[in-house]
Amino acid sequence: MDSYQAPNERSTLLRPADMAVSEEAPVDPFTLKHRFSCYDCLKIAFNCIWLFPLRLLFIVLPSAVMGSCLCMLSILCLSYNEEDPQPLTGWRKFVLQKVATKVSRLFMFGFGFHWIPVIGTPAASSEAPIMVVGPHSSMLDIFVIGCRSIPTALSRAENKSVPFFGRIFTQAFNVIYVSRDEMASRQQAATEINRRLNSGLDWPHLLIFPEGTTTNRKALLQFKHGAFSPGLPVQPVVIRYRNRMNTMVWPDHGDSVITCWFYTLCQFHNHVEMEYLPVYQPSDEEKQNPDLFAENIRNIISRSSGVPPSDVAIEDMILCKMAQQLGMPYSTGIVEYAKVKKDLSTSFKDIKKLLKTFSIIDRDRNGLVDISDLGWYLGVPSGAGLKMVFDSMAPASDGFLTFHNYVHGLLARCSSPHLQNEEFLHTIFNYLDQDHNGALSEADMFRLPIHIAAARHTTDDFYQITPQIGFEEFKALLSEYKEYVLLFEAYRNIGIIAT
Repeated sequence: MDSYQAPNERSTLLRPADMAVSEEAPVDPFTLKHRFSCYDCLKIAFNCIWLFPLRLLFIVLPSAVMGSCLCMLSILCLSYNEEDPQPLTGWRKFVLQKVATKVSRLFMFGFGFHWIPVIGTPAASSEAPIMVVGPHSSMLDIFVIGCRSIPTALSRAENKSVPFFGRIFTQAFNVIYVSRDEMASRQQAATEINRRLNSGLDWPHLLIFPEGTTTNRKALLQFKHGAFSPGLPVQPVVIRYRNRMNTMVWPDHGDSVITCWFYTLCQFHNHVEMEYLPVYQPSDEEKQNPDLFAENIRNIISRSSGVPPSDVAIEDMILCKMAQQLGMPYSTGIVEYAKVKKDLSTSFKDIKKLLKTFSIIDRDRNGLVDISDLGWYLGVPSGAGLKMVFDSMAPASDGFLTFHNYVHGLLARCSSPHLQNEEFLHTIFNYLDQDHNGALSEADMFRLPIHIAAARHTTDDFYQITPQIGFEEFKALLSEYKEYVLLFEAYRNIGIIAT
C-alpha cells in the first residue's frame, strides 16, 4: 500500500493555500437550518406516508435489533475488566467483524444508501493502528465506517450512561470514553490509547473523529492531538455526503438528530462516498510534536474533502452554548479558539470569563456592542478616550463590537509589552495616588472620569475594592478588568494623564 513519507521540511505546515478562512468574519460550523423548496416539501410529505414507515419498520429497526443482539452475543459469558479491557478474539471477533458489518450495511440501506462507493483500501491495524475520520458531520458516520470494519472508538463520556446500550457497546466495542470538560478524563483517555496501541495485542483499528464534534461541513475544526500523541502511523479517512438536500448533517445547533433522520428516511436515494487515504508515516519531528502531526493530517483531509481548515475548535462550540445560556445569539461565542490559544496564550477559563463580561456589556443581548454600551459598562462619558478604546477593539467601521472582536482586540492590545511594563502601571498608580502614600483610596479612584469598580454590574464574583489598595492589588485589579488598561493608555495619549 502507498504511504506518505515524511519529508525533511515537514516543520512547515502543509496548509492549503487556497482555502483561507476570513479572520474578520469566522465561519459558523455548528449551525444548520434545513430550508426546503416546495418540491422538497411535497416529496417529504409523500414519502412519509409510505417510504418512511416501510424503511423504518422493515429494515432500520430490525437491523438495529439484530446489531444489538450480535453485540450481546459477542460478550456472552465474557468477563469484562473495565480497568484492563482486552480485545475480542475467536468466534466473538468473527461475530463483530464479519457479521455485524453486514448488519451495518443493511442499516444504511434502510436509510436509502443503496450503494456506498469506496475509494482506496483500508490498511491492516498492524500497519496503521489509528483511523482518523473527517469531516465529522453526521451520526451516520460510524455506520458508514462499520460497513467495512468494526473499530474500537473514542466517544464522549455521556454515551456511557445510556441505559442498556451503554454497557453493551462499552464491552463489545471496548469504547474509550472521554469528558470534554475534564482534563483528568482527557489524560486518562490518552493513557488508555497509548496502552492499547503499545500492548502488542490484536486490537482492531482505533477510530477517532479528531474534531471532537459534528459540524455542518463549512469548515474543518482544529484537530485534537489525542490520536497523534502516540506518534504512530495513521490512516486518514474522508466521508462525503453528496445529496443536494444534505439531511444527514447534524451539527450542534439546528434540527435534532431524530428530525434529520426522518428527513433522510424520506429521500428516495441518499449518496455517500468513503475514501481511505494512504497511510501517513509521521516524521521524527511530528512524533515529538503532536500538534504539528495533527495539523498536517488535517490539511491532507481538507484537500481531499474540499472542506477548508479553520481556527475554530470544539471549545468555540462550548462558548456558543454558554452564549445562548446567557441570552445572546448562539454564534456569538465563536472566537476561533485555536488562534486565541496559540497567538494570545490565553486559557479557556479566561475566555469564558470574558464571555460573561461581554454579556454584561451587551445590554440588548444581540451579540453586538456599540460605544454607548462600552461607556456604560466602564462608567466613562463619551469622549476621545472612550472612542480610542472602542476603535482599538473594533477594526471594522460598522459601529459595533462582536465578541470575536472584543477577545482578539482586548487580549492583543493588553499583551503589548509597553502595556505590561510596570513603568506604565506605576505612572497610572502614581497619578491616582494624590496623597503619595503608596496606596489608593476610593477617592483616588475617582480622580479620572471613570468608576473603576466595574463590579457594580455583577453580583459578588468580581473583585471588590478595599478601602486602601497598594500597587500589587492595583495590578491584580487591572488584570481582572483589562478594559481599563486600554482606557488608561488612551487617557495618557490624549494628555489627561501626564507622563
